[in-house]
Amino acid sequence: MVRHPLIDDVVGPAIVVESASPVVWLTDALASLLRRSADAGRMVVLRTGRESAITPALRHALGAYGAAWAVADFDGTLRDGRTGAAASGIEDFVHRGPELVGTPSPEHPVAADSVRQISIDLTLRHHAERAVDMGSAIEALCHTVGTCPTRWGTAEPLTVPWDRWVVTQYAKHEAPGVSTSYAVGEGFSATMTAHLVGGVVVETMSAVLTVPEENTDPELANRLFDAVQQVADQVVPVFGVVMQRRGDADHLIRAVSHGEPSPLAVIVGPEASEFLDRDGVWPPPRTTTATFGTRSGAGDTDTADSGIVDGGMIVRFEDGWEALESFLDRIDEDRFLQLVGGAPLDPAHDEGTLDGHVRDARVAGGHGAA
Repeated sequence: MVRHPLIDDVVGPAIVVESASPVVWLTDALASLLRRSADAGRMVVLRTGRESAITPALRHALGAYGAAWAVADFDGTLRDGRTGAAASGIEDFVHRGPELVGTPSPEHPVAADSVRQISIDLTLRHHAERAVDMGSAIEALCHTVGTCPTRWGTAEPLTVPWDRWVVTQYAKHEAPGVSTSYAVGEGFSATMTAHLVGGVVVETMSAVLTVPEENTDPELANRLFDAVQQVADQVVPVFGVVMQRRGDADHLIRAVSHGEPSPLAVIVGPEASEFLDRDGVWPPPRTTTATFGTRSGAGDTDTADSGIVDGGMIVRFEDGWEALESFLDRIDEDRFLQLVGGAPLDPAHDEGTLDGHVRDARVAGGHGAA
């Protein structure tokens, strides 16, 4: 039995939380309910009106704790706020999963306005012989577009001024358990986790940055990938995904469709590169590669396999999903997950965007497809 003041209804194993707020935040109270419900094997279903929005932090927490977001339309019908799929009732989320897969409801509108965004989901291993410095990867990436975090915290509202040292101390205090923190800034939002694996700190970051529209900054992609190579000098990238997407300028997640994202690249660290199948044609069709962190010199931009296995690589896609699926055929995903100690590889994996075999089941809507 889970008792909590935020509970408005119980439908079988589902715990329903009602909110009429225009923006639903990940408050301490809601975070505690999500944790306690997950520990008890119960699913939280957040039910809001069609005009409500949730924050990136709450979007992450719903996914991390297997919770659902049900949107009630004017006629009382329900749909998944993230995917837009219609639901016959709260029971659907229990039986079909917290994120419903299916044809979006006619009530799930296409966004009337949006901005271009880049999402970067990256898992990193900190060097055992160096001081741990959480957030340095985020700052390096943010500087490429001129926007950086200004506030951070573990629950909302995020009111603590951004400070990498303080973020790092929080992660150390939570060790060896998993720490989760959130950061925001103008045109920026991110989630960071850290945990210990064999005495090594593994950090995951999921950042969304608002960027100029296409063709207004042709060097943006190169700067982002240069930043990744700079990050590799301080920490060891394990695996990451870079996507281009559309989203709301305020980074809130609304129950609307922004269309399908477009994969731009994957980042494969030195250890993960050993799990690639390079037989036959390499690089895979419709991709180009740039290496980093090799003994022959970081920043080497050979576009073919050099035979050096102690370096990482950035695999850039020429045509989005087709190229990504071509690359996915070359990886051993289970071994990637083992490499990061069983922690979520990144939100892209949780939402299915790293599994080319489920692409046809994807729907256009919500944060995972925006």
